[in-house]
Amino acid sequence: MTISILNNTSARTASANIGSAMRDIQSSSARLASGQRIINPSDDAAALAIGTGLKTDSSTWSSALTTTTQALAITSIADGGMKAVSDILARLKALASQANNGGMSSNNLSYMKKEMDSLILQIGTVVQTNKFNGIVLLDGTFTNKAFQVGLATTDTITLGFSAVDATSLGVNSIDVTASGGIAAANTALDAAIITVQTYRAQTGADQSRFNFAAANIETTLGNIDAAASIYLDANFAAISTDFANQQTKMQAAIATLANVNNLPQNLLKLIS
Repeated sequence: MTISILNNTSARTASANIGSAMRDIQSSSARLASGQRIINPSDDAAALAIGTGLKTDSSTWSSALTTTTQALAITSIADGGMKAVSDILARLKALASQANNGGMSSNNLSYMKKEMDSLILQIGTVVQTNKFNGIVLLDGTFTNKAFQVGLATTDTITLGFSAVDATSLGVNSIDVTASGGIAAANTALDAAIITVQTYRAQTGADQSRFNFAAANIETTLGNIDAAASIYLDANFAAISTDFANQQTKMQAAIATLANVNNLPQNLLKLIS
């Protein structure tokens, strides 16, 4: 090897090694500080594209989970209203059955009618106050509402509720004081009770479907986040080890540079 006092190639090599070690240390420091594996797109363009796509999917799935949770809340609110109507119908049925008693006077029946009229009004109150986000659920206007439960806009579950007001149930005009009114009231109430039971069964089925949808979303979301982490998140154990090695290389390169910088001076000593 040629030794020259004009060109200290060893020093240049050592300096280049220091620059390389410095860049590696800066890159590792940035990864450790941010928790990200990819600081610049050039670090791993393919992984960045895949990881970013997975993050986008994760955001969409998170929104779908929120939507599904809201749908479950809506079904719970609606079912609570239907239960209240069902309880009122049960009381009306009890009164209508009690009225079917030959020992009842017209005054007795009149008193019963007052309570029954009041309960029928209460059904209307329940319907009008049963709301989600200001939207009435049980008046027959909340129908065919789509809730997204997946990535695509077509991944939806449709939800709706039938009207359970007194008119829709056919009990708005029952009158146990009228001729034949007792039998008509019992018949109308029997039908209304079965109708509300059917509606509640459908709501229960809807709740079950949304529960399974939510469970599926949570599982999918967890898997997507785990996959995205592989591409985007820093491996702290590996990077910490690399960082320690890079510091050692830096110290060695600095020590080497200090030594090779003295080579020209040492060569001059040979002349003297």
